[in-house]
Amino acid sequence: MEHRRRVPLRVVWPFVAITASLVASCGPPSPPALAYAVPSTPEVRYEIADTAVVHVSVMGQNLELRQAGVGSYAVAFGTSDVGVSVSLTVEDLAATIHPPMGEPLMIDEGDVRGDLVFTLDRRGGATVSSSPRVEDNAMGMVSGLSLAHTFFPRLPGRAVAAGDAWVDTVSFEGREGSGGRSETWALRHTVVGDTVVAGRPLLAISVTGTGDTANDLVVSGMSVSQASTLDLVAHVLWDYQRGLMIESVRTVSGTGTASVSIAPAPLPVRIEATQRARLQER
Repeated sequence: MEHRRRVPLRVVWPFVAITASLVASCGPPSPPALAYAVPSTPEVRYEIADTAVVHVSVMGQNLELRQAGVGSYAVAFGTSDVGVSVSLTVEDLAATIHPPMGEPLMIDEGDVRGDLVFTLDRRGGATVSSSPRVEDNAMGMVSGLSLAHTFFPRLPGRAVAAGDAWVDTVSFEGREGSGGRSETWALRHTVVGDTVVAGRPLLAISVTGTGDTANDLVVSGMSVSQASTLDLVAHVLWDYQRGLMIESVRTVSGTGTASVSIAPAPLPVRIEATQRARLQER
Protein backbone atom coordinates (compact mmCIF):
# COMPACT_ATOMS: atom_id res chain seq x y z
CA MET A 1 0.00 0.00 0.00
CA GLU A 2 1.35 3.38 -1.09
CA HIS A 3 1.79 5.89 1.67
CA ARG A 4 1.62 9.65 0.81
CA ARG A 5 3.84 11.90 2.76
CA ARG A 6 1.94 14.65 4.52
CA VAL A 7 3.47 18.10 4.60
CA PRO A 8 2.91 19.81 7.94
CA LEU A 9 0.57 22.82 7.74
CA ARG A 10 3.21 25.00 9.38
CA VAL A 11 5.42 24.38 6.31
CA VAL A 12 2.69 24.87 3.70
CA TRP A 13 1.34 28.17 5.05
CA PRO A 14 4.61 30.18 4.83
CA PHE A 15 5.10 28.88 1.30
CA VAL A 16 1.60 30.04 0.26
CA ALA A 17 2.10 33.43 1.89
CA ILE A 18 5.45 33.99 0.17
CA THR A 19 4.03 32.92 -3.20
CA ALA A 20 1.07 35.28 -2.83
CA SER A 21 3.43 38.11 -1.93
CA LEU A 22 5.56 37.46 -4.99
CA VAL A 23 2.52 37.38 -7.28
CA ALA A 24 1.25 40.67 -5.83
CA SER A 25 4.63 42.34 -6.27
CA CYS A 26 4.62 41.42 -9.95
CA GLY A 27 1.34 43.27 -10.57
CA PRO A 28 1.08 46.79 -12.01
CA PRO A 29 2.44 49.54 -9.75
CA SER A 30 -0.02 51.78 -7.97
CA PRO A 31 -0.43 55.19 -9.64
CA PRO A 32 1.30 58.03 -7.76
CA ALA A 33 -0.74 60.36 -5.59
CA LEU A 34 -1.46 63.78 -7.05
CA ALA A 35 0.00 65.77 -4.16
CA TYR A 36 2.68 68.33 -3.35
CA ALA A 37 6.23 67.30 -2.54
CA VAL A 38 9.64 68.70 -3.43
CA PRO A 39 9.83 68.32 -7.23
CA SER A 40 12.73 66.68 -9.03
CA THR A 41 13.76 70.16 -10.20
CA PRO A 42 13.58 72.23 -7.01
CA GLU A 43 14.45 75.58 -8.64
CA VAL A 44 12.35 76.73 -11.59
CA ARG A 45 11.12 79.87 -13.33
CA TYR A 46 7.64 80.72 -14.56
CA GLU A 47 6.80 83.19 -17.33
CA ILE A 48 3.76 85.28 -16.43
CA ALA A 49 1.31 87.34 -18.52
CA ASP A 50 -1.55 89.27 -16.88
CA THR A 51 -4.32 91.34 -18.43
CA ALA A 52 -7.33 92.94 -16.76
CA VAL A 53 -10.06 95.40 -17.67
CA VAL A 54 -12.34 97.04 -15.12
CA HIS A 55 -15.39 98.76 -16.66
CA VAL A 56 -16.76 101.51 -14.41
CA SER A 57 -20.20 103.04 -14.92
CA VAL A 58 -20.28 106.75 -13.97
CA MET A 59 -23.43 108.82 -14.65
CA GLY A 60 -24.31 106.79 -17.71
CA GLN A 61 -20.74 106.79 -19.04
CA ASN A 62 -18.54 103.69 -19.25
CA LEU A 63 -14.94 104.26 -18.18
CA GLU A 64 -12.19 101.66 -18.27
CA LEU A 65 -9.20 100.86 -16.11
CA ARG A 66 -6.88 98.61 -18.11
CA GLN A 67 -3.71 96.90 -16.99
CA ALA A 68 -1.34 94.46 -18.64
CA GLY A 69 2.00 93.03 -17.66
CA VAL A 70 4.57 90.34 -18.37
CA GLY A 71 7.31 89.02 -16.15
CA SER A 72 9.00 86.03 -14.60
CA TYR A 73 8.89 84.46 -11.14
CA ALA A 74 11.80 82.43 -9.76
CA VAL A 75 10.47 79.68 -7.50
CA ALA A 76 12.51 77.50 -5.14
CA PHE A 77 11.00 74.47 -3.39
CA GLY A 78 12.27 72.85 -0.19
CA THR A 79 11.24 70.40 2.48
CA SER A 80 8.70 71.30 5.15
CA ASP A 81 7.03 69.52 8.03
CA VAL A 82 3.62 70.02 6.40
CA GLY A 83 4.55 69.41 2.76
CA VAL A 84 6.81 71.74 0.82
CA SER A 85 8.29 75.20 1.39
CA VAL A 86 8.16 77.75 -1.43
CA SER A 87 10.17 80.91 -2.01
CA LEU A 88 8.95 83.09 -4.89
CA THR A 89 10.87 86.07 -6.26
CA VAL A 90 9.57 88.52 -8.86
CA GLU A 91 12.68 88.68 -11.07
CA ASP A 92 11.31 90.65 -14.03
CA LEU A 93 8.17 92.71 -14.43
CA ALA A 94 7.01 95.17 -17.06
CA ALA A 95 3.45 96.35 -16.58
CA THR A 96 1.30 99.34 -17.45
CA ILE A 97 -1.86 100.52 -15.73
CA HIS A 98 -4.14 102.84 -17.70
CA PRO A 99 -6.50 104.58 -15.25
CA PRO A 100 -9.78 106.01 -16.55
CA MET A 101 -8.36 109.48 -16.16
CA GLY A 102 -4.73 110.47 -15.94
CA GLU A 103 -1.44 109.29 -17.31
CA PRO A 104 -0.46 105.60 -17.59
CA LEU A 105 1.47 104.15 -14.67
CA MET A 106 4.58 102.10 -15.42
CA ILE A 107 5.50 99.27 -13.04
CA ASP A 108 8.63 97.11 -12.94
CA GLU A 109 10.36 94.62 -10.63
CA GLY A 110 11.76 97.52 -8.58
CA ASP A 111 8.23 98.06 -7.22
CA VAL A 112 8.36 94.61 -5.57
CA ARG A 113 11.06 94.18 -2.92
CA GLY A 114 11.70 90.96 -1.03
CA ASP A 115 10.59 87.37 -1.45
CA LEU A 116 7.25 85.71 -0.91
CA VAL A 117 7.83 82.73 1.41
CA PHE A 118 5.10 80.23 2.21
CA THR A 119 4.39 76.55 2.72
CA LEU A 120 2.02 74.24 0.87
CA ASP A 121 0.55 71.17 2.49
CA ARG A 122 0.12 68.04 0.37
CA ARG A 123 -3.11 69.36 -1.10
CA GLY A 124 -1.88 72.91 -1.71
CA GLY A 125 -3.21 74.73 1.34
CA ALA A 126 -0.92 77.73 1.87
CA THR A 127 0.53 79.39 4.98
CA VAL A 128 2.41 82.65 4.39
CA SER A 129 5.45 83.39 6.52
CA SER A 130 6.93 86.39 4.66
CA SER A 131 5.54 88.72 1.99
CA PRO A 132 7.33 91.13 -0.34
CA ARG A 133 6.91 94.86 0.03
CA VAL A 134 4.86 96.04 -2.94
CA GLU A 135 4.39 99.70 -3.86
CA ASP A 136 0.78 100.84 -3.74
CA ASN A 137 0.52 101.40 -7.50
CA ALA A 138 1.70 97.83 -8.13
CA MET A 139 -0.83 96.16 -5.81
CA GLY A 140 -3.19 95.54 -8.69
CA MET A 141 -0.49 93.51 -10.47
CA VAL A 142 1.30 91.70 -7.61
CA SER A 143 -0.37 90.42 -4.46
CA GLY A 144 1.65 88.18 -2.16
CA LEU A 145 -1.52 86.82 -0.55
CA SER A 146 -3.15 85.96 -3.85
CA LEU A 147 0.03 84.39 -5.25
CA ALA A 148 0.52 82.16 -2.21
CA HIS A 149 -3.07 80.91 -2.17
CA THR A 150 -4.02 80.74 -5.86
CA PHE A 151 -0.92 80.54 -8.07
CA PHE A 152 -0.57 76.78 -7.59
CA PRO A 153 -3.66 74.56 -7.93
CA ARG A 154 -5.29 72.59 -5.16
CA LEU A 155 -4.66 68.84 -5.50
CA PRO A 156 -6.61 65.84 -4.15
CA GLY A 157 -3.73 64.14 -2.30
CA ARG A 158 -4.60 60.79 -3.89
CA ALA A 159 -4.24 58.97 -7.18
CA VAL A 160 -6.64 60.09 -9.92
CA ALA A 161 -7.93 58.96 -13.30
CA ALA A 162 -9.74 60.70 -16.15
CA GLY A 163 -13.12 61.98 -14.96
CA ASP A 164 -12.17 62.16 -11.28
CA ALA A 165 -13.10 65.39 -9.50
CA TRP A 166 -12.57 67.12 -6.16
CA VAL A 167 -13.81 70.35 -4.62
CA ASP A 168 -12.10 72.89 -2.42
CA THR A 169 -12.83 76.15 -0.66
CA VAL A 170 -9.92 78.60 -0.77
CA SER A 171 -10.27 81.50 1.65
CA PHE A 172 -7.76 84.09 2.88
CA GLU A 173 -7.48 87.68 4.05
CA GLY A 174 -4.80 90.05 5.26
CA ARG A 175 -3.17 93.46 5.05
CA GLU A 176 -1.13 94.45 2.03
CA GLY A 177 0.62 97.78 1.72
CA SER A 178 -1.80 100.59 2.55
CA GLY A 179 -4.86 98.37 2.17
CA GLY A 180 -6.12 94.86 2.56
CA ARG A 181 -7.42 91.92 0.58
CA SER A 182 -9.84 89.06 1.14
CA GLU A 183 -10.95 86.28 -1.19
CA THR A 184 -13.15 83.20 -0.87
CA TRP A 185 -13.37 80.71 -3.74
CA ALA A 186 -15.47 77.57 -4.17
CA LEU A 187 -13.64 75.48 -6.79
CA ARG A 188 -14.27 72.23 -8.61
CA HIS A 189 -11.34 70.43 -10.24
CA THR A 190 -11.84 67.72 -12.86
CA VAL A 191 -9.22 65.49 -14.49
CA VAL A 192 -9.72 65.89 -18.23
CA GLY A 193 -7.14 63.24 -19.12
CA ASP A 194 -3.56 62.87 -20.32
CA THR A 195 -1.86 64.90 -23.01
CA VAL A 196 1.64 65.15 -24.46
CA VAL A 197 3.49 68.47 -24.77
CA ALA A 198 7.02 68.62 -26.18
CA GLY A 199 7.28 64.86 -25.76
CA ARG A 200 6.31 64.90 -22.08
CA PRO A 201 3.17 63.17 -20.74
CA LEU A 202 1.11 65.67 -18.73
CA LEU A 203 -2.10 65.53 -16.75
CA ALA A 204 -4.77 68.02 -17.87
CA ILE A 205 -7.05 69.45 -15.16
CA SER A 206 -9.97 71.83 -15.62
CA VAL A 207 -11.10 74.19 -12.85
CA THR A 208 -14.39 76.05 -12.47
CA GLY A 209 -15.73 78.05 -9.58
CA THR A 210 -17.05 81.26 -8.09
CA GLY A 211 -15.46 83.72 -5.72
CA ASP A 212 -16.16 86.77 -3.58
CA THR A 213 -13.29 89.24 -3.45
CA ALA A 214 -12.68 92.54 -1.70
CA ASN A 215 -9.63 94.77 -1.72
CA ASP A 216 -8.52 98.24 -0.76
CA LEU A 217 -5.78 99.83 -2.84
CA VAL A 218 -4.38 103.14 -3.95
CA VAL A 219 -4.39 104.07 -7.65
CA SER A 220 -2.75 107.36 -8.71
CA GLY A 221 -2.90 108.55 -5.11
CA MET A 222 -6.64 107.82 -4.82
CA SER A 223 -8.02 105.25 -2.37
CA VAL A 224 -10.26 102.64 -3.98
CA SER A 225 -12.34 99.94 -2.26
CA GLN A 226 -13.66 97.22 -4.52
CA ALA A 227 -15.94 94.22 -3.89
CA SER A 228 -16.81 91.70 -6.60
CA THR A 229 -18.41 88.34 -7.26
CA LEU A 230 -16.50 86.47 -9.95
CA ASP A 231 -16.74 83.34 -12.07
CA LEU A 232 -13.53 81.43 -12.73
CA VAL A 233 -12.56 79.08 -15.55
CA ALA A 234 -9.05 77.64 -15.66
CA HIS A 235 -6.95 74.80 -16.95
CA VAL A 236 -3.78 73.33 -15.49
CA LEU A 237 -1.13 71.04 -16.98
CA TRP A 238 0.72 68.95 -14.37
CA ASP A 239 3.90 66.93 -14.88
CA TYR A 240 3.64 63.73 -12.83
CA GLN A 241 7.28 62.79 -13.48
CA ARG A 242 8.69 66.05 -12.14
CA GLY A 243 5.91 66.89 -9.69
CA LEU A 244 5.48 70.36 -11.18
CA MET A 245 2.80 72.63 -12.54
CA ILE A 246 3.73 73.22 -16.18
CA GLU A 247 1.01 75.65 -17.18
CA SER A 248 -1.94 77.47 -15.70
CA VAL A 249 -4.45 79.72 -17.48
CA ARG A 250 -7.04 81.45 -15.27
CA THR A 251 -9.85 83.66 -16.54
CA VAL A 252 -12.21 85.50 -14.20
CA SER A 253 -15.19 87.70 -14.98
CA GLY A 254 -17.95 89.22 -12.93
CA THR A 255 -19.48 92.33 -11.43
CA GLY A 256 -19.21 94.38 -8.28
CA THR A 257 -18.85 97.87 -6.92
CA ALA A 258 -16.02 100.33 -6.43
CA SER A 259 -15.99 103.08 -3.83
CA VAL A 260 -13.80 106.14 -4.36
CA SER A 261 -13.57 109.33 -2.34
CA ILE A 262 -14.70 111.58 -5.21
CA ALA A 263 -17.92 109.61 -5.84
CA PRO A 264 -20.96 110.09 -3.57
CA ALA A 265 -22.01 106.42 -3.90
CA PRO A 266 -20.42 103.08 -4.88
CA LEU A 267 -19.96 102.73 -8.64
CA PRO A 268 -21.02 99.60 -10.57
CA VAL A 269 -18.05 97.76 -12.11
CA ARG A 270 -17.55 94.83 -14.47
CA ILE A 271 -14.29 92.88 -14.42
CA GLU A 272 -12.51 90.67 -16.95
CA ALA A 273 -9.03 89.32 -16.22
CA THR A 274 -6.72 86.56 -17.43
CA GLN A 275 -3.47 85.24 -15.99
CA ARG A 276 -1.20 82.86 -17.89
CA ALA A 277 1.73 81.13 -16.19
CA ARG A 278 4.03 78.67 -17.92
CA LEU A 279 7.17 76.89 -16.78
CA GLN A 280 10.21 78.30 -18.55
CA GLU A 281 12.15 75.29 -19.80
CA ARG A 282 15.92 75.66 -19.68
